[in-house]
Amino acid sequence: MQNIAIIGAGLAGAVLTDRLIEAGMDVTLFEKSRGTGGRLASARLGDMSADLGAPAINADGELFRAWLTRQEQLGRVEVWQPRAANFRGEPIKSESVWVGKGRNSSLTRELIGSAKLETQRRIGVVWPDREGVLLRDDEGQMLGYFDAVICTAPAPQACRLLEAVPRFAHLAEESVTDPGWVYAASLAQLPERLKDVDRVTQGHPSISLVSVESNKPGRSGSVIKVEMERDWSEAHIDLPADEIGRQIKSNLESWVQEQLVVKAERTHRWLYNCSYQPVQEQLSLWDPDTRIGACGDWIGPSGLEGSFLSAQHLADQLLKSGQSAA
Repeated sequence: MQNIAIIGAGLAGAVLTDRLIEAGMDVTLFEKSRGTGGRLASARLGDMSADLGAPAINADGELFRAWLTRQEQLGRVEVWQPRAANFRGEPIKSESVWVGKGRNSSLTRELIGSAKLETQRRIGVVWPDREGVLLRDDEGQMLGYFDAVICTAPAPQACRLLEAVPRFAHLAEESVTDPGWVYAASLAQLPERLKDVDRVTQGHPSISLVSVESNKPGRSGSVIKVEMERDWSEAHIDLPADEIGRQIKSNLESWVQEQLVVKAERTHRWLYNCSYQPVQEQLSLWDPDTRIGACGDWIGPSGLEGSFLSAQHLADQLLKSGQSAA
């Protein structure tokens, strides 16, 4: 196998691309959004930026920790030990985490490297035949044949893309996904309650986390991000983003007891904020007959670490399969 297509340019897709490029394969990534990152996505707020997805990267296992340490040595991520508190103002113990240099999405950009990247391209058909694995976009345009196609999209999107391998599509259908609303803003100045803290969590009825984005290494300005609780997000999932933004800003102002002067803002709905498999039996999916596979946190362990482990596991299978074919 030499010509591989990967659907999705989040962490799983980027890690897999990095491994395959290193092994000398040609990789093309198709991403439905305007940029890379997935749940490491970032957004511009005027002259500033905020991480719309995961506020930082945590590592529990040795393999992921060692990999992140290597990314730090390469200048792609930086270590950060945030000052944390709960919503009552009481300090909370926090551990060191990693953040992308400049913004979290920069890590995926660096990993993708020399691979061909097609953004704002939604895939509609993944189908194997005698010529290879055919891809068409959602408008029916033929994108070509590939030696293998890997789907790293969230489970609800993967269901349709994995129809050629029914057992994979069924597993995607069984995955559980939780929604989430986030609000990011560049402020004229930070409110007093956020001036000596980097992260606030635990104890608010609707807000899950307040992150002072501008306190991350190498960042500047007065930028905050608010993540809402799962139940609140699900109850408000169909409301317009501008209405959600007003509600979140009002909730935050009520807690900080100040009126916020907003210079730029962004409200984002994560339909697939968190995914997990009720019964975890494997780390990734690979069918050597159709040469269609999948990786991501909806298959094995959840979260960014789960995405990483799934991508590494699939990379091992693909490289082994390629050697066997040769």
